[in-house]
Parts: sequence; structure tokens; C-alpha cells
Amino acid sequence: MLDYASLQPRAEFVFASYSPLDGNSVYINARDLSAAMNVFRGLHQEKPFTAILNRKEKCVVPASRLALALGLPPITLDPEVARDKFRMRKLLNNGEAFPRTKLIRNSGDLEFVDSSMFPCIIKPRFGFNSRSAVRAASRSELEAAYREQQTLYGALPKQDGTDSDFVVEELIPGSEHNIETLVKDGRSLFHLVSDKLPMTPPYFIEVGDNMPSSLCASAQAACSAAAECAIRLMGIRNGWTHTEVKLDGRRAIAIECAARMGGGYFETLFQRVYGLDRMQTLMLLFCSADLPEKPAVQAFAAARRLVVYGPLGRRVLPAAADLFRAANVKLIWPEDAAAISRELAGPPVEFNNTLFEFVAFGSSAAAAQSVADNLLLQAQRNLVQH
Repeated sequence: MLDYASLQPRAEFVFASYSPLDGNSVYINARDLSAAMNVFRGLHQEKPFTAILNRKEKCVVPASRLALALGLPPITLDPEVARDKFRMRKLLNNGEAFPRTKLIRNSGDLEFVDSSMFPCIIKPRFGFNSRSAVRAASRSELEAAYREQQTLYGALPKQDGTDSDFVVEELIPGSEHNIETLVKDGRSLFHLVSDKLPMTPPYFIEVGDNMPSSLCASAQAACSAAAECAIRLMGIRNGWTHTEVKLDGRRAIAIECAARMGGGYFETLFQRVYGLDRMQTLMLLFCSADLPEKPAVQAFAAARRLVVYGPLGRRVLPAAADLFRAANVKLIWPEDAAAISRELAGPPVEFNNTLFEFVAFGSSAAAAQSVADNLLLQAQRNLVQH
């Protein structure tokens, strides 16, 4: 089970997908899971599964429901709350008054956002990948942001069956950090903390992370404790969790807690910094008598994204291959540097506004960040828009 790339479909695992793949996959209709459930029940009777594994945000609910239906180790006891930022916020507040959160189903609900809540963040109730997350400093900005984002986000097809509700919450001050936690039977085995780069208002688009965290031991402990509390409150029982925490002085507040592993460049970050294959570790969690231990830091890494702002147009990065030729730099997306030439628009017009993302490595945090920031600066200077 260690080398999951060599496993045989249908003999040792089954893919489930929102899109038809091939004969070794089961199509999931998120609006009606009954057909897929029946297929998996039959497969489970034929050759019992050990566990249900998931790494995608929009698959949390069907994966969790399937595990519960088959009597397998549960991912989370309340799958819906793991996708619902309004219900999640209510749970994570745990009786505290901050940050206040309002559910926005239509423009009329904006009237119930108290003036004392500004500045605030408006974002989709079921969104991910920073889509349509906007800072508003006043009521007029909030109304304009809602009109703009409701039109854009509402037009997107929702494979996972969610709707276009929004939430408004007070802006939480402080630095932001990601905590990746491995959970077994509701117990957190270990936490891995990284530092998220500040995002540029008004559009809260993630632009990078530094791993491992440069926070002092007590600050990391506070972030880990906030993540552990969030995991417990949300009823997450098994697997990886990805928690976003704001740290304001000594106070750590969990913003969101996902019942799945962090996506994007995080796979490369964990592999290079900790020598950790998270999916392999997840398989060991269910297939080995020994519990995985917290891995030691092996390197330092800095992930960066070049995010496009402005109107629709073709962006071209001349001599892109030369920028990513060094051994201490890895281009994550697109895989080929020659593909860093495409037509796109920045927010608010387009969600897919990342031109490229990469990871830089070094013998220290400062070295990795210096390489990453210098490369990004050079790319920004050389970028051509047609």
C-alpha cells in the first residue's frame, strides 16, 4: 500500500469523480448520491474497502457520506458543515462575539450588516480557492462588491450542488498561517505550520506561503491549539485537515477548517520541506498498526504565485524557461514554462487569474524567500501584456 501509484484500479482502489473518466471510475452526481452509493455498496461487499480517501474540497461531502454509509472510518461526523462557511463560522466562534458573521441570500440581507462590522470580508458561503473574497470598508463598497461577485460567482456551474449564498464577516486582524494536521479517531497526531503571505485588498487572493513557519515556538503552539479546537468543534475524525488561522498578538483565531489536505503547491512544499507524501501517509493511517510521527524539517521553501490584475489581455513572459532553470526552483503550474503565455483577466473579472506558481528552496528560510521574491520581481518586470 506504500506506493499508491502502482495500485491496480478496481482490484485495490476505485476512483470516484464528478466527471466521467473511464471504466475504473464511478461517476458522482452530487445532487443525488443514491446511485453512486449503491455502486460502492456492491463493490464493498465484493471486496471490502479499508477507507475512503479524499483530497479535494468539493468532494468532502460525498466522500464523508460514503464512509459513514459503509461503516468505514469517518472523515467527519457532519460533512455539510465542512463546506458551509456560515455554519462553520458559528461553530468556530464557540460562543464568542467576534468575528460576527451574517448570511447573505439576497441584496436585502445586506441591510442587516451592522455599521460597526466594517471593515469586513464578503465571500461565497461554499466557495474555495479564494474565489470572490472581497474586502469592503463601507456599506457602499459592500453593496458594490456583492452585486459584482454575486453576478460572477452565481454564473459558475456548481458540480458539488452548492448554491450562491454569501457570508459577511468582520475582518480579523493579524498575520495568517496554515496548519496541516493529521487526525486519527478524533485525535490530532501532529501539526505542520506555515506562514501565508499577506493578501492585497480588496480581492483576497492567496499569493504565497513560506514553509516551515518562522513563528516562535509559543506562537506556533497557539496556532496549533486553535486548529485542534476547530477540528474538535467540527467533528473531524480522520485524515488530513487544512486550517487557516489568524494570529493577533497572542490570540489565534481559526478562520476556516477544511476536512481535507491543502491543495495547489502544498504537495510540493510538504514533499521537499518534510519529505512527506501526504496521500501515502494517509494510507498508512488506515493500513498500518503504527501511527505516523511528525516529520523533521529537511529544507526550507517559499511558494509564490504571479497573480494578474487588470483587464483581459494576453500576458507573455519572455525567456520564461531561463527563470526556472535553476535547481533550487520548481515550476508548479503550468508544468511547462513555455505555456506561461495566455489570455486572462484579473479580479474581479476572472477567478483563474494566476499566470504561474512556483516553489523555491534554500538552506534557510531567508535564502528560500530571497530566491522566490527575486524571481517573482524579475518576472513582473519582464511581463508583457498585449
